[in-house]
Amino acid sequence: MAAAGQRGQFSLCGALLRLRQLYKWEHGLPPWREPQPAAVIAWIEARERDWEALEGAAWQPLTWEGQSFEALAVAELNHLLIPQCLAYGAGLGRGHVPTCFLGELAEIRRQEGLTILILGPELARDLDAAPALRQGPLIYARRQAWSFYLWDRLSDPTMQNNAFMRAALKAYGFNLADLLRAPEAHQEKFAAFASGELEAVIQHEVGEALEISLGPAFAVLLDRFPQTRLELWLRTLKDALAEVNEWGRLTYLIQGRRLASLAVMMALRPPLYHHLLPELAPAYDRLHQEGDWGPLETTRGQILARLRRVAGELQDLLDRPESAAKDWLSAEIQQRYLKPLGL
Repeated sequence: MAAAGQRGQFSLCGALLRLRQLYKWEHGLPPWREPQPAAVIAWIEARERDWEALEGAAWQPLTWEGQSFEALAVAELNHLLIPQCLAYGAGLGRGHVPTCFLGELAEIRRQEGLTILILGPELARDLDAAPALRQGPLIYARRQAWSFYLWDRLSDPTMQNNAFMRAALKAYGFNLADLLRAPEAHQEKFAAFASGELEAVIQHEVGEALEISLGPAFAVLLDRFPQTRLELWLRTLKDALAEVNEWGRLTYLIQGRRLASLAVMMALRPPLYHHLLPELAPAYDRLHQEGDWGPLETTRGQILARLRRVAGELQDLLDRPESAAKDWLSAEIQQRYLKPLGL
């Protein structure tokens, strides 16, 4: 049912890619094995009919051992599931559309007052399949979803001339052309690559959990401007803060001198990172040429200070009486922040 509501959140291309991935997962195929197009088309048509039948339907409660739970009652369900080596995640994703999944629990960690649940094979999932996500003090890292995501990115033709990714894969002992030509023969190295890079992704979620600069402004703005450019910018701002703060991914990479993982981060940057984090590429180039991590750490601190100023200004805007007018607030944010970025 979550997948039924998510269809409209993606472009046509994005939806088709996610449907293809969902087909592979449902049929037990590894990420690199392509199904027959006719089989996928028939499956999509059947799915569409099922989802259309669910249009407007109310969410049904979940039952476990005779007890009934709301679909978003994550804490209560996990209290019962974790002892069974299972973990359940549910929440509101992009566009405030629900998302949910259930997977085998591979590992539990504690860090900075947070609980990190690392999932193995998944028993239920939807179209979104974010590789890692946070809900309050709880972080999910989804190994299976991450492997699908990585393979889809690596097999994208635009990645084949990406210098960042070439440098990263070289550090792991293989190259993209060989992997794409004979994926079965390189699965051990691909698995090591996916496992190593998931650690950096987890640290992004830690950074997000501990970053408070956006405060209540994030939820208020998200609620007022769903499915807009403003939502996309706001979510990217939140992600960028998580990347560069004292607990986030970039700090983790700098402290561990993890050059390969830094290259992966650069290769897989969301499009808006080029606008919100323009200092990163020159800092990476300097590090690559000189081998000195100090300037990158200085750049990280400068970016963090700048983004936190933006976060504070957003809260100041919400505190102004004019912000009660949705049109005024939208125009003000776009004029101050999106227009200078060309958005």
